Amino acid sequence: MSRISNFVFWSTVIVLLSLSFVSCDIATNSITRKSNSLPKSNPVAIIDSLRRQIEYKEKELQRAEKANKNFEKMMELVNILGQVDTFLTDRTRAIIKKLAVLTEDGNDIIVAKTTNKI
Repeated sequence: MSRISNFVFWSTVIVLLSLSFVSCDIATNSITRKSNSLPKSNPVAIIDSLRRQIEYKEKELQRAEKANKNFEKMMELVNILGQVDTFLTDRTRAIIKKLAVLTEDGNDIIVAKTTNKI
């Protein structure tokens, strides 16, 4: 294990150990200490329980990271679509302005051509 992974593992173990002796009740807004529900004489059971809790937290973290990546991809797509929308809007405005100029000057050009022919 790398140093960071080792640190995260032992930090998680310490936090889980400290939280395993506390019970929080949201309805009554109280925190009480639990008696040690795990027997002190069976360290294998304690380690297995902690390992399961750590695995659950790791899976939860992986799901959160996956959701975050998907959200970032959606944000990139929205950004790209916004840029395409801005580009198309600008081009459409430019074309409409050019058409407006052509239709305004179109009558003058026709008149000028007919006057030159006479």
